[in-house]
Amino acid sequence: MSNMQQDINNTQVAAANKETKVQPEDRKVMVEVENLSTYFKVGRRQFLKAVDNVSFKIFKGETFGLVGESGCGKTTAGRTILRLYEPTGGKIYYDGKDMSQVSSKAEMKAFRKSAQMIFQDPYASLDPRMTVDDIIFEGLDVHFPHLSDKEKHDRISQLLMKVGLNSEHGARFPHELSGGQRQRIGIARALAVEPDFIVCDEPISALDVSIQAQIVNLLTKLQEEMDITYLFISHDLSMVKHISDRIGVMYLGSLAEVTTNQRLYSKPMHPYTQALISAIPIPDPDLKGSLGRVVLEGEVPSPINTPPGCKFAGRCSYCFDRCRKETPELQQVDEDHYVACHLYDDPEHLPAELVASWRE
Repeated sequence: MSNMQQDINNTQVAAANKETKVQPEDRKVMVEVENLSTYFKVGRRQFLKAVDNVSFKIFKGETFGLVGESGCGKTTAGRTILRLYEPTGGKIYYDGKDMSQVSSKAEMKAFRKSAQMIFQDPYASLDPRMTVDDIIFEGLDVHFPHLSDKEKHDRISQLLMKVGLNSEHGARFPHELSGGQRQRIGIARALAVEPDFIVCDEPISALDVSIQAQIVNLLTKLQEEMDITYLFISHDLSMVKHISDRIGVMYLGSLAEVTTNQRLYSKPMHPYTQALISAIPIPDPDLKGSLGRVVLEGEVPSPINTPPGCKFAGRCSYCFDRCRKETPELQQVDEDHYVACHLYDDPEHLPAELVASWRE
């Protein structure tokens, strides 16, 4: 069996474990955002609403996937949670504490140690003038000043081994590494300060398919060993399925649907989610032909001048008058299943095929 096939098989096993994982009712909330908004000023009086009134929870030890089209606000949401961007409104609770109002250097330093980020572009996120050792050493120097230089370098060697590299890579510069190796360095840098929560911002989008499987398996292994909580941001729904426990679907800065891994792929409720799921490539021509593809028509509205009502109304085949006037709230429609759609609180407009799916 080839290494690539073995990596893919391991990823599928991890996905099966995610689907059968039993979540206790008294799960500890690690991260909670309430009505989070992040606006960027464009021009004198206009604002680009990158994240608009978003609310969700991430439980300790789980992987929460955040998916959607490019430009929907996924990365901005992740960066805002880490306070790399300042929120325009809303609350960010981390381990029960409101971090959206924290301004003291000591508290922010403690937060930075506990919450880290793996960036999308491994080459752009690594200083080209520094060796791998120096890149990882920085975080240790800031957060573990009591350690001697020898202890820090020993820890760097251990981190490199943990992410599938060896100590010799520490003397290299980023341009001397492959894309997969650079991403492993980004993971090692995030792990160096022993965080409890990591935002993974599309960490596999720039990598080959075989390397993607290796990185996903590595993240899963590290989570099991170190009890890390992930926010996994991606537009690759097939890969998010393999690594996530619960998934949130974003559209134009807002959440359209939030539910468990298994329910999202077997029973998507929001029309936008159904379109996304139908677009996942299936490597079986016979099976692919038997499944209906939902083709969206119309253009994505501008995030600067968003129309009133539902942001998806202009592309939704089930749209009715209320959709164009009122903004839908994220509401619970089933156990651990939340949808922002007027169809589910106005059943007379619910199409027969959605009624059947809802009642299954």
